Amino acid sequence: MRPLNCRKTGYAVCVVLALLLIASVPVSAAGDSPIMISGLTNDSINAYNLGADLASSGKLQEALVETEKALAIQPNWSLALAQKAGIQNALGKYQEALTSADAAIATGTTDIPAAMAGAWINRADALVHLGRYQDAIDSATHALAIDPTMEAAKTTKLVATKLLENSATASPTPTRKAPVSLVPVIGALFVAGMGICLRKWQK
Repeated sequence: MRPLNCRKTGYAVCVVLALLLIASVPVSAAGDSPIMISGLTNDSINAYNLGADLASSGKLQEALVETEKALAIQPNWSLALAQKAGIQNALGKYQEALTSADAAIATGTTDIPAAMAGAWINRADALVHLGRYQDAIDSATHALAIDPTMEAAKTTKLVATKLLENSATASPTPTRKAPVSLVPVIGALFVAGMGICLRKWQK
């Protein structure tokens, strides 16, 4: 599998492909029943939704600002933390993305399974780019345990497995970097897609 470069001008192509993949990912485990999220305000939800829209449009820095506004109001909101991790991955801020994903997972939220699945897959994406392939496989496996149909998790697990196999047989190269793939953008937009579901809950 040849990695796809999603940096700079290449983001637009990756965004379109990621949106196609997201269309097949279920974003609500509650069917048509609204899920009440305790402690959230309209301001935090609106900031989250705007961040999701901006991320899906490829305006990643602006998306990060709006997502952080949501978190300034509700610091332990797992859905926004997972979205933040995905956006940070897409911006190439992998260590920061790992921290955000870990924070989302640490909330222990279970009422929105998609939030936890998104956090685990964004954690896996960050770990791939940090060269921690086995940890990435484990995180993708966690995501699949929550949602076995998640294509982004299947892709990340496959990529991490191949890279782990390659690293075991390759000669050491100190300056070698983890290849850039479309996986971080998929992770960012997977979580951003949940904004659509959240808007439905508000109605």
